[in-house]
Amino acid sequence: MSGVATVTAVATPATATQTQTINTTIGGYAQEQFAWRDRLFLVGAVRVDNNSSFGADFKWVTYPKASASWVVSDESFWKWGDRVNALRLRAAYGAAGRQPTAFSALQTFLPVQGPSGTNGVTPGALGNPDLRPERGTETELGFEAGLFNRLSIDFTHYSKTTNNEIVQQPVAPSSGFSGNQFFNLGKVVNNGIELEARLQAISRRDLNWEITGNLTTVHDVIKSNITNAIASTGQYNIVGYPIGGLWTRRVVSADRNPTTNLPINVLCDGGAGKPPVACASAPFVYVGNPTPTKTFSIGNTVMLGKSLRLYALVDGRRGNTIWNQNEEIRCAGLAGAPLCRANYYPLEYSPTYLADASLSAAVTGNLDAFMEDGSFVKLRELSATYFIPTRILRVTNPSITFAARELHTWTSYRGIDPEGAAQSGTSNNGATAIDQGVIPPLTRFLVTFNFSW
Repeated sequence: MSGVATVTAVATPATATQTQTINTTIGGYAQEQFAWRDRLFLVGAVRVDNNSSFGADFKWVTYPKASASWVVSDESFWKWGDRVNALRLRAAYGAAGRQPTAFSALQTFLPVQGPSGTNGVTPGALGNPDLRPERGTETELGFEAGLFNRLSIDFTHYSKTTNNEIVQQPVAPSSGFSGNQFFNLGKVVNNGIELEARLQAISRRDLNWEITGNLTTVHDVIKSNITNAIASTGQYNIVGYPIGGLWTRRVVSADRNPTTNLPINVLCDGGAGKPPVACASAPFVYVGNPTPTKTFSIGNTVMLGKSLRLYALVDGRRGNTIWNQNEEIRCAGLAGAPLCRANYYPLEYSPTYLADASLSAAVTGNLDAFMEDGSFVKLRELSATYFIPTRILRVTNPSITFAARELHTWTSYRGIDPEGAAQSGTSNNGATAIDQGVIPPLTRFLVTFNFSW
């Protein structure tokens, strides 16, 4: 056809395929609620499940739940209503689970071509007929209170234990199978608090100021797990430490060569109670938790008259460690010397940092200089909303909002943004601590027009 060119050999047609994985759950759920004089509330429930991914030797799992709350401030003996105008005490206990992935419990074989083109099979996955779901039980205690008709507080303390954590363990070659086998071996304990507060700081006819805040703490510890041999820098699930803890060889001392300004006499942590040793023979030590132990925010809303609302939000995280692989790659990894400032201006850096910022550090595994404190405080949002009088626009509740987000970050982290590691998701070992090639939250300016009719 005139004017049409046909180009071949630039693409390979893909064969259409379709797969289907059937995973079946059958279960039942029952719940009963009881209330007495609108002051005491009791709830009890139970759920029973069976799933096709459970092992053949395990059938049903039961998850109970119970909760109670008492509105103490409604009782006749409560005499502090002028100060504590509302008080509710509550407690709850519950169990929940996570089922294994499909086929984790099944022994499988893979099709192969046998001798002379005959059909055959080869071992695939060993499976585990005793595989059961992870089971977590959690207890919560807390209260909700209103003080002086201005301040409301919601406090919760939680404690959670996860048993039968599903982990993978290498298969013994004598079994005739390769790869890993799923086992219920792990146990993790997690506890912390959740606190929310709301304060009506000023309440007048033409001026209202409301302050909101929240604080969450998390402390998780692995109580039992399969034995993990730490052979390189990375994240591991080790008994007595948080999920996905960071482990590396840590430089504890180094001298500076007076001629080259490069590090000499480098020694690493020899382990608990032991003297420093050469880094090549040093043990890998725990250097940080990938999960923030504290998360908090403070918001302020100011209403001027009935037409203008101002809003500001500050939030932050503390207690987590980030593996700054961007800097590691520049100084001790693939990029090498040309992109590392420490190689041009070594006097700006300590000898212990220079010991990590070298190509040999990636081989010996002493990379603790790139395991950084990921704490930050961020000015998350500023906004102003103008409520347009309806006499100007013939619509209902018209308003226009000017907002700016991700404005500034206060942190000691040397990377682009400590929040970047959180955006890179999770790994098999829990929350990831790696910041490499991740685009952080970008500063944005928005204009929004809202109305209804």
